[in-house]
Amino acid sequence: MRRLLLPLVLTVSLGGCGWAGRHDETRKPDNFQLQGYVSVTGAASGIPATPCLAPASVPDIVAGATVRAADTDGKVLAVTALDGGVLAQASDGFRCNFAFRVKNLSGSRPAYQILVTDRPAQTFQTRELTEGKPAVITVTASS
Repeated sequence: MRRLLLPLVLTVSLGGCGWAGRHDETRKPDNFQLQGYVSVTGAASGIPATPCLAPASVPDIVAGATVRAADTDGKVLAVTALDGGVLAQASDGFRCNFAFRVKNLSGSRPAYQILVTDRPAQTFQTRELTEGKPAVITVTASS
């Protein structure tokens, strides 16, 4: 009897998780996590994958800077922050990349606008984002 009691208790207590507890909804949840990064050109040379800072001509791209995800009409749906910069080598020199993640976005929207600090929005197609393509925003440092 004890062997049956534990699986029964787990089934009843976990039954409300996920889709099973959404009896009034007509569609299965389609949320995804949007991943991306801001890639700042003109970073100082160094060892790839080590911490870095954006060049002084790009003072707004720093760890903790605001990233907003909006629908195609510009309505902000989620807010997150940039991670610390990580040095990357590219064909045109070094870049400082600042990653970000936005959780629980709906896959049913056609596209999302990503706004980093007060910079203009960039639009990314939802299909590509749900397939794992990162939202890459390139910022060119001035000399």
